[in-house]
Formats: sequence, C-alpha cells, structure tokens
Amino acid sequence: MKHYSKHFISLIVSLMLSMIAMAQTNPDIVNRLNQSGQVVVDAPQELITRSNSSIDRPNEPKKTVNKKTEKSEDDKFADMDDERDQAKEKDKDKVKSDTPKQPKRERTTQQTIQGRSVGYRIQAYSDNNYRTAKASTQARARAIAMKFPQYRSYISYNAPTWRLRLGDFKTQGDAQAALSRIRSVFPNYAREMTIVRDHINVWQ
Repeated sequence: MKHYSKHFISLIVSLMLSMIAMAQTNPDIVNRLNQSGQVVVDAPQELITRSNSSIDRPNEPKKTVNKKTEKSEDDKFADMDDERDQAKEKDKDKVKSDTPKQPKRERTTQQTIQGRSVGYRIQAYSDNNYRTAKASTQARARAIAMKFPQYRSYISYNAPTWRLRLGDFKTQGDAQAALSRIRSVFPNYAREMTIVRDHINVWQ
C-alpha cells in the first residue's frame, strides 16, 4: 500500500507541476480551470486558417471554365467572303474619291429661227485665196466662237471669196458694242473687222 500511495502522490505532484508550468506560459488556463474544471487548449491561429483554406466548401458551386467553341469550316469561309466584299467596297469608294469631278455643263435652250429681217453683222474675215481661204476662215471662226459663243458664226462662199460674219444684231449700236469686245480680245484681227448691213435671223 505504501508503494502505491507514493506512486499516486508523485503522479499528482507531476500533474500539478505541469499545470503550474502551463499556467505560467498561458495565464488563461488557470481562469478556465477555475470556472469549469476543464482546460481547453486552442490550436494556433496559423493552423486554423491553414486548415480552413484547405477544406472544400460543399455549398459553393465550382467555377467552370467556358471553352470557346470552334467555328465550323462553313463559318470560316463565310467570314472570308465578308472580308473580301468589304475590301472591294473600300476600293470602289477610294476610286470614286480619287476620280476628279467634271464640271457640270450649263443647259442651253435650243432656239429656232422665227424669221428673217434686215439688220447688222460683223464681217470678221474675207479671203479669195483658193488654197488657204477656206481653212483660214474656218480656223478664225473656231477661235472667235471659243471666246464669244453668244455670237453665231456664218461662213459663206461666193467664188472666189470666203467670208466670215458674226451675230444677228438688230441695231448698229449693238453690232458696234460687240465689235469692240471682239477687237479687245483679238487685236490682230481688228483691222479686218467691220460692220456690214445684212439679212439677219430672228431667233425665238
């Protein structure tokens, strides 16, 4: 009996010493022991957070990665056709933008001869050289018509003479004003130009 009592006493003493040592390292153990008679030792916070992160949460749905669906061959060819059509449209627009715009021509109303009357014309040229008269008369008519299209040109031939007359003026004053304008543009023709009385066309 004495042997067992000594062993029991030593066990109690060692237990008390261990409790004293634990109380020194963690004073909260004494308070817990006094209140409930049991000691609850908490695991370190580092182990708690590590274990919580490793545990799978069954309530949370797992994230799924959406994989891109691959296009079929028909879709790829359709995309290529669309790109080709867009490129053609851009080329057409570029050609249109690069093409210079031609000026709009003014619309002129076609006039008809209502009758004939006595009036005045400007004789711009007269020549009887059978080799050069015709060509010279036509060339001078074109040159004057380019600058003064409002005055009609009349070429006549009465052998052996070619003549160029301009305009249908009802009064001599109108003919004189037109002659001054033509002389200012063609000073080389000034001496040959003169006003003559002639039958003119009355335009509607």
